[in-house]
Formats: sequence, C-alpha cells, structure tokens
Amino acid sequence: MISRTTILLTFVFGFALCEIPSFIKVCERSNPDLKGCINNSISEIVPYLKNGIPELNVPPLEPLILDNINLKGNGENGIGATLSELKVYGAANFHISELSPNLKKNLFRFRVHIPKMSVFGKYDTDSKILFINIKGNGPMSMNISDFVFDCAMKGHKVQKESREYLEFDKMKFNIHIGSSKIVLENLFNGDPVLGKATNDVINENIHLFLDEIVPALQNALAEKFTDVANKITLRFTYSELFP
Repeated sequence: MISRTTILLTFVFGFALCEIPSFIKVCERSNPDLKGCINNSISEIVPYLKNGIPELNVPPLEPLILDNINLKGNGENGIGATLSELKVYGAANFHISELSPNLKKNLFRFRVHIPKMSVFGKYDTDSKILFINIKGNGPMSMNISDFVFDCAMKGHKVQKESREYLEFDKMKFNIHIGSSKIVLENLFNGDPVLGKATNDVINENIHLFLDEIVPALQNALAEKFTDVANKITLRFTYSELFP
C-alpha cells in the first residue's frame, strides 16, 4: 500500500496519481527511512513530469505557464511593468533537499531546489529606476540560478455529495534566489546603445527588480501549484486516496 505521505507529497507538485504505475516507488509508513524513500519515489517520477502524464490528467511541468504579473514599482527604487505570456523552463529538474511531514495534521514542510530556471515572456514598462527613465515593450528573458523555495502545505477535509475529500489551503512558501540576470529587448524603440546601457543598470541593481518580481512570482506560483493539487485531490474521495 502506498503511504499517505508519498501520495500527499506527489500532490503538492500536481503529480497525484489515481493508480500506482510502475515508476512509483511504494513507501510503507513503517519504513525507518521514510523521508529518504519519499525522495527516491519523487526522483523516479521526475523524468515523466516534463511532458506530463495525460492518462492520469497530470499536466506538463514544462513550460510552466504563469498568469500576468503587474509590478507596481516603488518610486525611484523599483520598476513598474506588466509581464505577460510568461513561460518557465527548468522547474522539472527539481529535487527536495529537506522534508518534514506531519501525517496527523496533514501538514507538510519541505525545501525544493531547482538548479537553473529560465523565464520567457513579454514586458511593457514606462517607469524610472535610479533616476533613469525606462521605456519600452517587447520580449523579455530571465535566467535564475539556485532557485530555492521553502514550502508549507496544509490539507483539510471537505464534504461534497455526502463524500469526504481532501482540499489544500493555498500553499505558503518563501523564495530564495542565488543569482539572476534579466534582458529586456526593444527598449527605447530598439535603440541598441540605450537598451544595453539600461539592461546593464538593471542587472547591476538586480535586487531592485527582484524586490518587485519575487513577491508577485511567489504568489503566482503558490496559486498555480495549489490549484493543480486541488484539481486532482477533489476528484477522488479521501477514503480512495487514503484507504
């Protein structure tokens, strides 16, 4: 019998399965190395996640599509912009470095590390950073190294048509970024000199940009992962998931 912990941790990433396929490693709750077993089980699933598992209604992890992000800016110390058509690549190469399950409370805390991620999309901005006017719209790209987030996910039971289901509250997590670089194309109507100079200034002060984008990215990712998890867990009764 697959453990409740294995199923829940799989759900957290939207990888919940209604049956146990051959690539799922079963972890007994009595396993003395339960944490290690769960990590191994998830590691075996990872290769299947990039393109998704259609027969189990598991969507592709790559690219991960994000909703628009509006950066409000903060006077002369931030950039105001709209980021749209965002696609994230690299999330499928994650691994869990820390795990702390609480079966009685259906509460799971864990740390996820993604070595490299790339974000592609479009931007539209007319703002100021460090007394420099930034104006333009067009393609944008961002490379992130050592992307880490500490997560907490809490589940609770709900009644639907006299049946009991598991529903997750919105995931809570904090993002830590090792290093990053952003490129905004077509600044100042494509002026190569002003465009390069402005991108240099942005990257020399990348923390100002991250101060704006990280909270928005954090919220968008939390909503995305929680929504995917609930789409799956609300399809099956609690007793079916945890016999």
